[in-house]
Amino acid sequence: MTEKLTCPVCDRTEIETNICPNCETDLSTIKLLKELPQVEEKDNKKSQKLFIITLASVLIMGLLVGNLTGYFVSKNNFNNRLQAINQNKNQSTEVAKKSEAIKSELNWCGGFNYRVKSGDSLYMLGLRFYGDGDGWQLIFQANPTINNPQNLQIGQVILIPNLTELCQTNQSYMQR
Repeated sequence: MTEKLTCPVCDRTEIETNICPNCETDLSTIKLLKELPQVEEKDNKKSQKLFIITLASVLIMGLLVGNLTGYFVSKNNFNNRLQAINQNKNQSTEVAKKSEAIKSELNWCGGFNYRVKSGDSLYMLGLRFYGDGDGWQLIFQANPTINNPQNLQIGQVILIPNLTELCQTNQSYMQR
């Protein structure tokens, strides 16, 4: 039992063959599609609803996980920054104590001239010549021509003073 077709091109009805006798359109594909078993739409609608609900659930879960992750990451970053600020406060207190100790030891005798090079700063020079960056204060005190300790000029000649400890050692050595 063959099903009668309607031509989609010329709308001729009740065609029993694979070719429309009016416009000669091939109807074999349409005939094959008509012979396929029909699927109930109720199951299709149920599966579509289930798919939409599953997709919505996955999206909501993804948003929740993303937001919670973002919250905890930002909270962790905030705590890290807060700890860094507290450490900086502690370090600045320690630096202030060290600079007070260095100020009391700012006695110096003699020294040598040094020509400032690119990348030099008083802190780096203190670190290089005294083993402690806080020695920059001694260099600054010995050079009244330095207006701003953060702006050394390349080629500028400054005095690097000797520490009093070294002067006393040399004097006792010279007396022997």
